[in-house]
Amino acid sequence: MRAMRIHAYSDTLGEPLRLDEVPVPEPGPGELLVRVKAAGVNPIDLSIRRGLPNYVAGLRLPHLLGSECAGEVAALGKGVQGFKEGDRVFAYCPRREAYADYTLMEARSAARLPGSISFSDGAALPVAFQTAWHALVLQAQAGPGEAVLVQGGAGGVGIASIQLARALGCRVLTTVSSEEKAAFCRTHGAHETINYKKEDFAARCRELTGGRGADVIVELAACDNLDKDLDAIPAGGRVVLVGMGTGKGPMTTFRVSGVMGKNARVLGIAARNLEPHIPEVNRRLDALWEKSGFRVPVDQEMPLAKANECHELLRSGRFLGKLVLVP
Repeated sequence: MRAMRIHAYSDTLGEPLRLDEVPVPEPGPGELLVRVKAAGVNPIDLSIRRGLPNYVAGLRLPHLLGSECAGEVAALGKGVQGFKEGDRVFAYCPRREAYADYTLMEARSAARLPGSISFSDGAALPVAFQTAWHALVLQAQAGPGEAVLVQGGAGGVGIASIQLARALGCRVLTTVSSEEKAAFCRTHGAHETINYKKEDFAARCRELTGGRGADVIVELAACDNLDKDLDAIPAGGRVVLVGMGTGKGPMTTFRVSGVMGKNARVLGIAARNLEPHIPEVNRRLDALWEKSGFRVPVDQEMPLAKANECHELLRSGRFLGKLVLVP
């Protein structure tokens, strides 16, 4: 089968991914072999290519990429129940090996893809909405009437966080870099948008919340915003660190006194910490995908062989929603 793999790390992404021929993997106990129809592209893929320590620990080169996909079940491992060959499925892929013609999924974490959702749309769902749930429900415990600020709402996790926060009964604000992205976020549920290139986002956040600030911040660019986030929350506010910022990190500075003085909570999340909760999260999200029409719009589908070009587009930020690779 074809597989798009990393052969060397590069902080500048100067080492391109290569399209290799490798054996089709065999499913082990509790696993599904899935024929990939679409694979989601995420900022973590760039972090792995850069060789950032937290993301490459335990990996051996050459290595595949891809944390989520949608496709058809091609074979079942020993002990798997509830699935059959040909079933349409989608899932987060903890091995990060979805940039290929076939990949392995843990059956316990896989979900059936409704016929009303395309493979490309299905590949855009797992990381975005599972991350949003991790941030807003499991960590921040956001509730009705609270104000939520999503930092960078026009990307995959951002647009999922906007929709989920709205479903939780929150007032949703988000930062954007253009009027096009502002309109996109409003279309998907944001009550207010703040153009961080033109406005002081913390001051504007306070203004839009009657001087109080956002009870919860979903922070997708912590290396740029963390210190100033402390000016955008009230006493007892929560800042959930979801991402460092595409191509950024891993270091930043912030005022410890700002956290202490506001009795604030700065919370972190990582995909590996969510893995034990994924089956339950999927069950809870399943109703929302069907009833609330939750979606992460796919901006572009690109052939698997153009993964390098897709990563350059991801790094540029010149897209809305999600980018997807199609084998």
